[in-house]
Amino acid sequence: MNGTQLDILDQQAVTMYCPQCGKPMRVASEHLRAPVACPHCDHAITPWQTLEAADETAPRPVAPPASPPSPTRHRFPPDLDGSYSWRNRWVAGVLGILLGSFGVHRFYLGFPGIGILQIFLTFMTFGIAGVWGFIEGVLCLVGAMRDAEGLPLRE
Repeated sequence: MNGTQLDILDQQAVTMYCPQCGKPMRVASEHLRAPVACPHCDHAITPWQTLEAADETAPRPVAPPASPPSPTRHRFPPDLDGSYSWRNRWVAGVLGILLGSFGVHRFYLGFPGIGILQIFLTFMTFGIAGVWGFIEGVLCLVGAMRDAEGLPLRE
């Protein structure tokens, strides 16, 4: 695109596509030669350089970048609507009642730090702190506990 074509473009607003997010944006004629920010993603763009690099007929949109999957959510197949954890409350409850003094139910629910703390306290109090795990096992059975992702346990 040469200087005369840019002079023609200076007389009107131009619709461009952001090279970062691919969404259309209108650039006023007075802003064609200065850096502007995309209103959708705040990516800095210099319109006249973008227009020179693009095809003169119509700029093509760029597909938005794919977001990476969350490392903690849905490591196993989720329920149909994803509103419940993949962990079962009956399993967590039985583990809490039988092995709660060793924090096994907390490891199952995704809280390894609390599980290690329960093991430590059980040994330091000669088993008296094991009541903590038993109570949490009962809470799991009645559905009052959630997993490490904050989701309620499934039936």
